[in-house]
Amino acid sequence: WAHAIAPNAKIVLVDAKTDSGTNLMTAVDHAVKLPDVVAVSMSWGGDEFADQVKFDSHFASSSKITFFAASGDSGTGVSWPAASANVVAVGGTTLNIKSGAFISETAWDGSGGGISKYENQPSYQALYNIRKASGKRAVPDVSYNADPKTGYSVFHLSEKATKTAAASKGGIASAKGWYVVGGTSAGAPQWAAIKALGNSASNEKFYADKATNKYALFFRDIVSGSNGTCDFYCDATHRYDYVTGLGSPLTYTF
Repeated sequence: WAHAIAPNAKIVLVDAKTDSGTNLMTAVDHAVKLPDVVAVSMSWGGDEFADQVKFDSHFASSSKITFFAASGDSGTGVSWPAASANVVAVGGTTLNIKSGAFISETAWDGSGGGISKYENQPSYQALYNIRKASGKRAVPDVSYNADPKTGYSVFHLSEKATKTAAASKGGIASAKGWYVVGGTSAGAPQWAAIKALGNSASNEKFYADKATNKYALFFRDIVSGSNGTCDFYCDATHRYDYVTGLGSPLTYTF
């Protein structure tokens, strides 16, 4: 789906040895060192922890790389690394389209979001003046279609079919077929693809653009829907909110 947004982008898949924190950070460090990288997409996350700020340096780069992370799919609540001030946290929406035409976009009830327990508010958010952040990092920054009901088509080929196809030089014996999937894990790589197209997408740019009177040229402001029962912190509203951030992209030119 990153290629669907940026067909000519060069994509490198980096597999961590395991899902341990150490190995995930090793994988991120490896990705950063690859030539010509402009974006690193991380469709993983976990509960915040007291020492997480010590690892935020892994997401700082002098080569203008932007890091994107899924905000989570369990509704209100903050996960890391999305909470890192050095990462663009991608929340989720429900996008309704009919016959290729836009109908509506609302907050997805699974979108992760809230206020970090351990990360201080970064300067780009402080300048934007996010309401009720209390000096802490607000999550997410932006959003993207994530609802599985309005999600992305994936074809799942069974292991048996794969082996049979290889043996018969292309024949497929059986397959599990097409699925429609979703989650903020799908939004992060597509935002990374937007960075590849425009090469200027970053939190510093996002918040500066949204704060101007031209913000409607960049984002769709998501103003309805919620991800929980915590009132203000769970409801989408005008301008920034803790469910969809600044909104969904209308352009790759930031």
